Amino acid sequence: GPVVHTGFPNSYKHFPTIALAAGSASTLAFRPMQSYHNANSASTSSAAVTLGRILPIVDTVEWIERLVSTSGITDIQLRFKDTTDYATILDRIQRAQTLCKSKGVRLWINDYWKAAIEAGDCYGVHLGQEDLASCADAGGLDSIRSAGLAFGISTHSYSELAAAIGVRPSYISLGPVFATVSKDVKFDPQGLESVRQFRSLIPPEIPLVAIGGIGNADVARFVRGAGAECVAVIGAVTKSEDVDKAVKDLNDAMS
Repeated sequence: GPVVHTGFPNSYKHFPTIALAAGSASTLAFRPMQSYHNANSASTSSAAVTLGRILPIVDTVEWIERLVSTSGITDIQLRFKDTTDYATILDRIQRAQTLCKSKGVRLWINDYWKAAIEAGDCYGVHLGQEDLASCADAGGLDSIRSAGLAFGISTHSYSELAAAIGVRPSYISLGPVFATVSKDVKFDPQGLESVRQFRSLIPPEIPLVAIGGIGNADVARFVRGAGAECVAVIGAVTKSEDVDKAVKDLNDAMS
C-alpha cells in the first residue's frame, strides 16, 4: 500500500544511508572515535579514542612543528595543494608524522591516503566528498581500514551525509558553517541550524566536526551550542597573534 511521509527525518534512527561499494568490506566501521563530551557515555565503544575539541588544519611541516608543542592540541590535519609530486608528498607526511609521534599528537592527512598508508604511523585520513567515490572505486576505503587508520569525511548536504554515514567513518565534518576564504567551497554557508540538524541525524557515537568561518573562540562557542563536538580551524590558530592563548580559548569554548 501507499507510504505516508509525515516529514523530514529528525533522528539518526530514521535517516537513510547510501552504500558506495556493495559487497566490499566498506560496510565495516573504521577505527572508532568518541567526542570529548561522550567520553564516558555508554553509547561509545570502549575501544574508541577521544577526538580533540579542536582540529587545526595547516599546510606546512613548519606549522606542524610549531603546534605539536602547543598545550591543548591532540589532533592536527595536514592539508596542502601546492604539489602533485608523490615523493614530495610522502616526504612531507613522513616528516610531519615524525614530529607528531615525538609529542604524542595524532596526525590526519587530507586527501593523500596512499601516501598516508605508505608513510606508516599516521593516525587518520580525511577525504572530501569529491574524492570519496573514487577512493572507494580504487579499493582505497578497504586499504585505509586494513591499515588501521581512522577516517574522517566532509559533508555539505543531506545526500553527502547519507553517503558518509554509509561508510561508518571515525568522524563526520559539516561545512562551511559560516563564510570562509580558506578554501574555494561550492556550497553556501550552512549556518547553526544545519549543525543542529546534522547532529540529530548522525549516530551519537560518531563525532560531528564543524568547519568554515570559525575564526575565534566566540564563534566556536555558538557552534558548540548547536551540537558540534569539535571545530576544525585554520586562521583562528595560524593568524592569531598568540597561538597558545587562541588554542586555550578555543578548547574552553568547546568544553
